[in-house]
Amino acid sequence: MQENDIDPFVNAKILLIEDSKDHQFLFMQKLNSIGLTNIIVCETGEQAIYELENDPEYSLIVSDYNLPGKSGIDLIKEMRNMKLEIPIIMITGLGSEKVAVEAMKLGIQDYITKEDFIASDSETIKEIIFKIMLEYHTKQELLLTRRLRANPDRISVFVYRFGERGPEVFLRTKLPFNKLSSLEEENFLIKLGIHYMAATGSGHEYATGLYELPVPAHPKYHALVYAFQMKDSNPKSYHLESKEMNYGIIVILFPVLFRSILPLRSIIENKLDKLMYEYSDMQELDSELISRVKSIFIRVET
Repeated sequence: MQENDIDPFVNAKILLIEDSKDHQFLFMQKLNSIGLTNIIVCETGEQAIYELENDPEYSLIVSDYNLPGKSGIDLIKEMRNMKLEIPIIMITGLGSEKVAVEAMKLGIQDYITKEDFIASDSETIKEIIFKIMLEYHTKQELLLTRRLRANPDRISVFVYRFGERGPEVFLRTKLPFNKLSSLEEENFLIKLGIHYMAATGSGHEYATGLYELPVPAHPKYHALVYAFQMKDSNPKSYHLESKEMNYGIIVILFPVLFRSILPLRSIIENKLDKLMYEYSDMQELDSELISRVKSIFIRVET
């Protein structure tokens, strides 16, 4: 994996645990100044545990040590019992070196005093947090890609083009959902094409690029939808403004568990751009395209 291709701040979600309203404001200001804006705030350790039980997909936890109820140390111990490996930065008061050492032994990534966190310039704080998040992100992506490679059938790829009656499936693999009859599968694919072409602006602005979208009626799955325009020597649509160019989408369906790959979305989009540039006509798209798209998704770090 090329670390210089990864920005762990993209799509990052931060859990801030701090009971003081004043410090909440100051900490959020500092985090916002370095580009971290998706911040969920909890005021107690109990609230934080409840939040993590319902949504463990956080990129970083910034926690005060002195909390009402559970202390920062209690919180770390409970998180580790939950098998959560989210990196933690603990904010301590002055003279809390003993507490900080105990927290480090429990596996937190760093600690900093409130005074230093507030007074330090944004670049210093960014450097500290960026390094921590990059190490975690790299570890998670390596684990993720191993899981994907071990279960390639859990990823499905479909290519749609604008046809005579709207979106039509041009290329396909098997849907990952179980217990669907052939008719149910065909109906679902038709609805999926209509849904995603409408979502990407088909028939209006003919949007291109890569989009992250949910999968209708299947909350355990997610999708990346790559929209493109391409010459079509055998067009079947009379609805497009240009009769020489057709509009298509590539849909990658994958379990929501693997959603943490999405901070690398810009890399995936760039690789898909390069791949589609190799084709000059929609009639050239074949089953090889499916395997190449799947390879890009699974081996995004290469």
